[in-house]
Amino acid sequence: MESTQTDESGDRAVRKTRFVATSPSPSPSPSPSSSSSSPERADAPEQTELTNSLRTPTLVAGVSMGVAALLCFVLSAGFSGGQTTVSDEAAQEVSSLQEQIRTVEAKTVALQKADDTERGLTGALASAGQVAKLQNDYRYLTPGVAASGGKLDAAASQSTLRNLIPYFAPSVHHSDLGPWYLLASDKDVAAGVGIPMGFDSGFEWVAQVPYLVNDDSTITVTWLAMETRTGKGEKPAVLAWARADYGLVRKAFSNVQTGTTATGEALRQEVKEP
Repeated sequence: MESTQTDESGDRAVRKTRFVATSPSPSPSPSPSSSSSSPERADAPEQTELTNSLRTPTLVAGVSMGVAALLCFVLSAGFSGGQTTVSDEAAQEVSSLQEQIRTVEAKTVALQKADDTERGLTGALASAGQVAKLQNDYRYLTPGVAASGGKLDAAASQSTLRNLIPYFAPSVHHSDLGPWYLLASDKDVAAGVGIPMGFDSGFEWVAQVPYLVNDDSTITVTWLAMETRTGKGEKPAVLAWARADYGLVRKAFSNVQTGTTATGEALRQEVKEP
C-alpha cells in the first residue's frame, strides 16, 4: 500500500545473502501481555542451542586432525628405508590429503560465520519485538494527546523513551523514538487496568524480521502498525510502518525511517512537535 511520506518501493538495491536459522522463529506479533516461561523451561533451549552449536565445529575439527595425522603417516612412509625423495604415488596422496585439509578448514570458517549470523538474527528478532512492545506502550497516551490539541505530554512518555533508547545507536535522534503512530479513534478508549498494557487500542505494532543479512552486516527490520478492529471477513489494514537497520556488530538499530499509508493518514491522531 502506498505511503504518504516515503514510498517503500524506492528502497536501495542491496545484495543479500540468505541464512536459514535452525531455531524456531517466534511469533511475528509480539504481545506485551504474553506470559513468560518458567525458569526451568527457559534454560533448556539455550543449553540445547549451545550443545548443537559446538557439536558440528568439533566434528569438523576432529576430521581435520584425522586427515592431518594421515598426511604425516604418508610422509613418514615415503621417507622410510633411508629414502630422500617421495615417490610419485606418495606425492599424489600427499597433495590429495592437503587439499582435504584446506577444504575442512574452509568449512570450519563457514560454520563459524553461519553460527555468528544465526545468533545475530536471533538478537535482531528479540530486539525488534521489544521495540514493537514499547511503541505499543505509547498508545495509551492518545486520549491525553487528543484532549490537549495534539500536544504530547513529555513527562508521560519519558519512561517509554528511556526504555527504547538502549535498542538504538547513538546516531538515532530521540525525536525519532517518540510515538511512530497514534490512532485518532483511540481517544475514546477507556484507560483500563494495567496501563499501558490494559489499553485496548485499535491497532498494534508487529515486527517483520527477514532471515536476510546485508553485505554490510546489517539486517533490515520493518515494523507494521496493523489494524485490530475489522469487520467479519475483512483483512486488517496497514496504517503505518517503520524501518531500521540492525547491526550485527553493534547490536543496535540505526537509520530509522517512518511513514503512514493512505488509510493510516486519514485515521491517525496528529501529534505536534513539542
